[in-house]
Amino acid sequence: MKRRLIQDVLTYCFLPIIGIGFFYGQNASVPWFILIVGFLYTFYTKKKENRINYTFAGFLTLFTTYFLLTGNIKGHMLVQFNLGFVIFISIAILLLEALDVSICKIAFQDILMMLGESKLGVYKIGKRSKASLNLKKLSTIIILELLSCDLVAIYYINIKNIQNFNAMISYEALIIIIFSLVELYQINLIRSKIKYIKNKNKKLVKEKVDLGKVINLEQYR
Repeated sequence: MKRRLIQDVLTYCFLPIIGIGFFYGQNASVPWFILIVGFLYTFYTKKKENRINYTFAGFLTLFTTYFLLTGNIKGHMLVQFNLGFVIFISIAILLLEALDVSICKIAFQDILMMLGESKLGVYKIGKRSKASLNLKKLSTIIILELLSCDLVAIYYINIKNIQNFNAMISYEALIIIIFSLVELYQINLIRSKIKYIKNKNKKLVKEKVDLGKVINLEQYR
């Protein structure tokens, strides 16, 4: 369980952040190296552990692709690109939701498998906990958060043409805090449902074991 978690975090999160943060300025090919390592590790987990961490792999791909695309973009053009990039991510999430592919449901499955659950175990937990509705709500909240922050930035940068971003940053910080509180509430509901199902399963297993012991004792009387 811990091995999977550590390996995934180191490969998909620490590698791109540290690699690009410390070495991208010295070598422009660093993002390509990170993408290759990520692909090889994903291939390894699929073959050896029969799983793919789509959430972390998606983060690595988006993070490194962003730096590949913005390598030669500076100043105002970079600001405009960032605004468009956030809109692109929001639309992509919306399209996935329309196709009944929830990013939060995928993340939910990836986290459980990363913590040692099998595919069957993940399916059972998801079905019995009835967390699908909360996961869809969480995806919608994330989309609204991204679009709200982006619309505030578009208004201040492209409509008001301000040079001082303090007001914009304050409004965006407020939006992030409000949405984060709602997201944490939904995550807590999902966690509570999973905890309830796991405790219930443990209780059922214990009852079956105890019942089996009683039956076996009766057979030898």
